[in-house]
Amino acid sequence: MFSKATKSTIKIRLAISGASGSGKTYSALAIASHLGSSIAVIDTEHGSASRYADRFDFDSCQLNNHHPAKYIEAIKAAENAGYQVIIIDSLSHAWYAEVDLAGKGFDGWKNVRPLERKLIDSMLGSKAHVIATMRSKTEWVMEDYKAKDGKIKQAPKKIGTAPVQSSGIEYEFDVAGEMNYDHILNISKSRCPELTDLTFLNPGKEVADILKVWINPNPWANWKTEDDALIWAAKQLEGLISSEEIKAEWETLEAQNGKKAPAWVARIEELKGF
Repeated sequence: MFSKATKSTIKIRLAISGASGSGKTYSALAIASHLGSSIAVIDTEHGSASRYADRFDFDSCQLNNHHPAKYIEAIKAAENAGYQVIIIDSLSHAWYAEVDLAGKGFDGWKNVRPLERKLIDSMLGSKAHVIATMRSKTEWVMEDYKAKDGKIKQAPKKIGTAPVQSSGIEYEFDVAGEMNYDHILNISKSRCPELTDLTFLNPGKEVADILKVWINPNPWANWKTEDDALIWAAKQLEGLISSEEIKAEWETLEAQNGKKAPAWVARIEELKGF
């Protein structure tokens, strides 16, 4: 009935919210490209992801019908096709559709809530990593700044606030963050301790590497020498590259934050097409 709990089967559930122009789509692609070697984008944003097709390798599906059931169909299709990462860009359109289906009365939500739950469950139960973008409501605030004459003045600044989604949706994800107009991702909720309360300018590989280490056991715990790291890598990459190539990868690898072992694991996962 019970078995030892491990992280080996965990798939990432990441939510990125932000106002239009904050960099949600680009950041989702940048992170996804380092989480897996095959990416499927469920695009409800009129092909916005395709603008980055020259920078990232991915396949896309244009979803014109935003009924939750259509999202679920697209997620299942991506799973069955073997994609390692699914980007939903944007999940907010499902919420717009749910609001339309519910109408103005409370009774309408009795039928809509189960649809919403099925969509959430399809994301949480997916065999792939899932990154969902969400639009944020936009507001203007007055912000202080120092003028050329040295005086403190105020100017209007556009900011994104709450995501356009059901209240509390961010708690369904492992990690949730908000993008601002400076393209900075602020992590607001995280089950990954290493990401808690951090900020990332133009998030991508760094975020993905932290997530990959988090969901995989730390193999370096039992490494005592460089040979241990190379032997482990050889087992992971058996039949893919030679021992000489593995050795060369090790010698050219740069440490991250003064530590080479986590960087080594991240690099091997890349070579595996994790």
